[in-house]
Amino acid sequence: MNTIDDFQALHDQGNYEECIENVNIFLLFNPQNIEALLLKAKCEYRQADSCEDDQDAKLALYGSAYHSFEVILNIRPTEEEAMLFAAYINIYFTKVNLPEAKVYCDILALSDDENRKLAAINYRQRVHFLMDNIELSLEDIDTQIKLNQTLYQHNRSALDREVSFLYLEKVNLYLWNRIDPVKVFETFNDGIVYPHNDALTYGHIANLALDHEELEVAGKAALLAFLNCDNEPHYELSDLYHRISRLNRIGQLNKSLVHSMLLALQKFPESLGTDITETISIASHYSIVYPDWDVPLSFAGVFLFDEGSYEKALVYLEKSLELGGMAQGLQRYIEASYRVNGKLPVIEKWPQDSAIAYYNAGCDISNQTLVNIWNESIGLDLARIMAKFYEISYQIFHDYFYNNLGESMVNHVHTFAKCCNNYGIVLDELREHEKAVEVHQLGYSLSPFWEQLIGWGMALKNMGRFEESIEIFKVADSYEIDYMSFPRALRIRGGVLDMTCKLGLKDEARVLLNKITIDYDEFLEVNRAKLTKQELFELSEEYIVVQNIRYDLLREESSVDVVKIWHEELVKNPDDNSAWFMLMQEYFQLKDYSQCIACADNYQAVKKDAIQIESHCKIHFMRGMSHLTLGNYTNAINNFESLIESLKKLYGGDDSELCIVYRHSVHCCYMLKQWDKCISYALQHVAYYKKNKWMWDHELVEVSLHYADACYAIGSEKEARGALRNILKFFPDNEDAQRRKQEWRVKGGLFYFLHVISSVYYSFFHKGSKR
Repeated sequence: MNTIDDFQALHDQGNYEECIENVNIFLLFNPQNIEALLLKAKCEYRQADSCEDDQDAKLALYGSAYHSFEVILNIRPTEEEAMLFAAYINIYFTKVNLPEAKVYCDILALSDDENRKLAAINYRQRVHFLMDNIELSLEDIDTQIKLNQTLYQHNRSALDREVSFLYLEKVNLYLWNRIDPVKVFETFNDGIVYPHNDALTYGHIANLALDHEELEVAGKAALLAFLNCDNEPHYELSDLYHRISRLNRIGQLNKSLVHSMLLALQKFPESLGTDITETISIASHYSIVYPDWDVPLSFAGVFLFDEGSYEKALVYLEKSLELGGMAQGLQRYIEASYRVNGKLPVIEKWPQDSAIAYYNAGCDISNQTLVNIWNESIGLDLARIMAKFYEISYQIFHDYFYNNLGESMVNHVHTFAKCCNNYGIVLDELREHEKAVEVHQLGYSLSPFWEQLIGWGMALKNMGRFEESIEIFKVADSYEIDYMSFPRALRIRGGVLDMTCKLGLKDEARVLLNKITIDYDEFLEVNRAKLTKQELFELSEEYIVVQNIRYDLLREESSVDVVKIWHEELVKNPDDNSAWFMLMQEYFQLKDYSQCIACADNYQAVKKDAIQIESHCKIHFMRGMSHLTLGNYTNAINNFESLIESLKKLYGGDDSELCIVYRHSVHCCYMLKQWDKCISYALQHVAYYKKNKWMWDHELVEVSLHYADACYAIGSEKEARGALRNILKFFPDNEDAQRRKQEWRVKGGLFYFLHVISSVYYSFFHKGSKR
């Protein structure tokens, strides 16, 4: 550690104390080495900057750093970096010699380095303000605006970020120091293309404009004030609303004031003490005053929709969209259309709106529309619509940040990153995995947060790129628990475990499984009493992936050991629904059907309505087959009937699974002598064979024999004999069919006896008696 590069590395790593110690030794032999002196001074400055002690200790550290920069300037008076640091410390912290700081800034304002020049003029502006030279401070702001416009002419987001803050400072100087309303309005109009997010300043401008009857300025400023107020409005913004409301009552509002009032009514109804009926009336009134303006129509539709008046809302929203519309109105229009018409609308034209507006509308679809109207028949279409909202938001953001296009609307890069996260998740659900990976990757580069990593990792996993996905999930898992709850951390670790298994790394998977199990058990031991039933349930849901992997890894163990392990899991956590599910499967394999049924019942009792359809099918199949094997035909048929409905939803056009269940249902009904149901299920079974053009097999023969017996039992001899002929056509040597044919011909024997008894029973109870 004896070169400048070594010292620089220590500085860059944040090892300031070690850097200073090494530099001091170096300076013993090179007392005037500027690079070493600069590094020492900057380390002292960083130490002061990160000091968490009291203010006096912090100022003392800044004073020490300032002295070190002054030492450099005594050796080399033109050293610009030292000059800039010294000026900054003097102006913003110590304030011991402001005239000297101004001299440094004057010199640096002539620098060839544009960034250094800008910083110096910015510092000098602050000096002028502290010395009450407001005119000079305003001049420096104007100079900075021009320099930034040149420096960032090809970087729109940087230009907006820097210049919006300068216009904010400038307008505040005119508001509170120069107190010049004309200049306030002029500055506001000049800077409106570089909007900031200071709601209160916009509110002050709007109130001042109302004082001077500058209604156009008042409307624009009020709209920006309410747009940028995310929390409950400050009393000055509440006062602004009430002033606008008074103007409304005497009919003196222009379009921008109408828009601002409607926005305030939507965002802060409780704080402003407004009545929804009056609010709807105001929006409806202005939709009549301005019949060709989409804004009041859209707000009227939104207000009516939020009150549940979907048919009335639809009229306003549809008209608004014809005139242009707003993103929030489109979201309500989609849901209202489905509620009223029973189908989703075709969106021919999407409104012109901001990236943030489309992002918020996409979130509303996710949090509201999907919750309110989702069903299987429209699920895919809703996902595509939601993706379109996020796509439009994403494209506007992307054009702004990367192509310097579009309007400036206080476009926060973190909001863009959140849009990337939501858009990527929907793309992944739509199986556009490659695009999802691209979007998540961009979002994480903009503003890193762990949710983005989960979406990114899932998209990679769904593409089969397991190694990359594991690396991404490991980064997500490294986030502190403050940022990520244990259930979510469990989801990540479960994903890593799953992919480790799929890569064939069984030993690594067992090590990871053991660690996850220990962490999970310890978490429950410490936190079980603090968690609600719902939280415990959500935790067990995340643990299912882990338990599924455990099930796969245990296949190599003996069945007795496997059952023991799952019982141990239940001892640790009796409400672990996944353990009940695994035991159910294990007992089914062991042909311990009573235990299988008990585990299925417990699983259903714990998980209740949250059972996924795939699990629902497996439960009813295993429990139904267990009951059938034990001769509990009524219970078996109840399970099979539930299973049939689930299979139709799950597999749609795949009839093979349904055919198996219908065959077992036929057998149960046959054993219970429920002849009508037996016939109905048999016909369904046969229909699938015909539909799929499957060849006759022994399973179809079995069903056909049951069908024939059921028909014969209720007196439908023609259908019964027809079934026998079909069997013998393909299996002429089938003894069961031949025996029935013979017995029914001679009108005797067991089958004839059953036929007579059943016919009488059926006739009496089902067809009624003749009188």
